[in-house]
Amino acid sequence: MKNLLLIAGIMLLLVPASLRGQGCSEASSDEGVKVWGCLQPEFGMKFEDKNQASFGFRRMRIGVMGNIPYDFSYYVMLETSQFLNPDRSGAFLLDGFITYSRFRDFKISVGSFKNQFGRELIMPCHALYTIQRSKFVDELTSNINGGNRDIGLAIMGGNDTTLLTYTVTLTNGTGNLQIDNNNLFDTYALSGRMTIQPVRGLYLGVSARYGENPPTAEGVEQQDTKIRYGFDAQYSVGNFTLLGEYIHGSDEGSYTEGGGCGGDPVTKTGTNNANGFYVMGVYRFPFNLEPVYKFESYNTAKDDGGDVPTIADNTSYYQTFGLNYYPNDWTRIQANYVYRAERPTETNNDCFILQLQVKF
Repeated sequence: MKNLLLIAGIMLLLVPASLRGQGCSEASSDEGVKVWGCLQPEFGMKFEDKNQASFGFRRMRIGVMGNIPYDFSYYVMLETSQFLNPDRSGAFLLDGFITYSRFRDFKISVGSFKNQFGRELIMPCHALYTIQRSKFVDELTSNINGGNRDIGLAIMGGNDTTLLTYTVTLTNGTGNLQIDNNNLFDTYALSGRMTIQPVRGLYLGVSARYGENPPTAEGVEQQDTKIRYGFDAQYSVGNFTLLGEYIHGSDEGSYTEGGGCGGDPVTKTGTNNANGFYVMGVYRFPFNLEPVYKFESYNTAKDDGGDVPTIADNTSYYQTFGLNYYPNDWTRIQANYVYRAERPTETNNDCFILQLQVKF
């Protein structure tokens, strides 16, 4: 509990004053219920020892949002595709929260929402420049039981037109639609994010997250802890956008590897430090063609108490060569080739993905 109060105090001191909607969109009108959703059918090829090719759906989402006079709004989003979540037997809730939004610089949301950490994670799924999020973003921003959504309280302020934006959240830390059935604050996650726009088109962000939970493995007596911090930047000039992000994660006690967006986490014990970064460039031609290049590095070398491991000890390097085409404001076609290289041993696991998206 002392750690919780300390982290909360630090976060509030860092927040000068300014959450955009935590889902993939947000209510913008008082004209009743707005239905929103997106479809993302795709074709993928995996170049492994035994090549695979398949059609599927990355996302099939539908939801409703709206404002309630006065000063309240709501947002509900369902996922109906099981391709990224094969353990689900049917449609399930992604986001569902109510927001008190009377003041631009002090809004309060309660419910289930995406973890507010970093730049790429909080980007709307229909606006990602590449089909897949970075592997280190998916894994290092996941909860104790995997997944990147949680239930709790968020305080936020600011928007794209203000100098500063901020978000502070207190959540169960257990994952989407999972309650905390332990003693008070035995399990929790406290997160904070702040961005500054010093000049037009430039956004600088810093994020932090601290979580505790009872040990998930036998033989561990102290609370498991998860600490995350990250820095990100985005600069847009004309039709060119440059993005970059770095995340560091430290787990002590029993921790999970894997998980992320629909994966199955594996429980391990000890101390684990991991970090990753990406740099991405995007250019939008006047005829709605958008080439994308992204380089990412993910170091998962385990700290066994000896010397700090070098980045080459256990690192994955991904390069994504992408091309996006926008026939209109509601439709997008994406083609990505992902070249993957690992150290110390490289595996044969490149992939090609072709996706068609429609949002409504």
